[in-house]
Amino acid sequence: MSTPAKPAAPKAVHPLPLSSTLHDLALLRAADLDLAALLPPPSAASSQTPSTSTADPAVEQSVQRSLEFSREARAALKLLHSGAVEGQGARVDGVRERLEDVVLGLEGRE
Repeated sequence: MSTPAKPAAPKAVHPLPLSSTLHDLALLRAADLDLAALLPPPSAASSQTPSTSTADPAVEQSVQRSLEFSREARAALKLLHSGAVEGQGARVDGVRERLEDVVLGLEGRE
């Protein structure tokens, strides 16, 4: 017996399509709307958040690891875009070529 064919999966539906998101952001920018004015004042926001002394230690550890990860990722991206990696790579290639020449010279003497 053969199994019935599964219906084709519908196209992936993106809840926030890029074109719509960019259009909405352009409208917000053109409207010169101050989004900070829509937020509650800092004193009201701080009273709604739990204090760090009563927070779960696992949550605190997770937050600290996330912060460390973001710092490391920013440092890696900064290093990537600085050109230092390419410079060091070229230097390593030069040293490797010289060492290969030395090895070939030593093998030729045997």
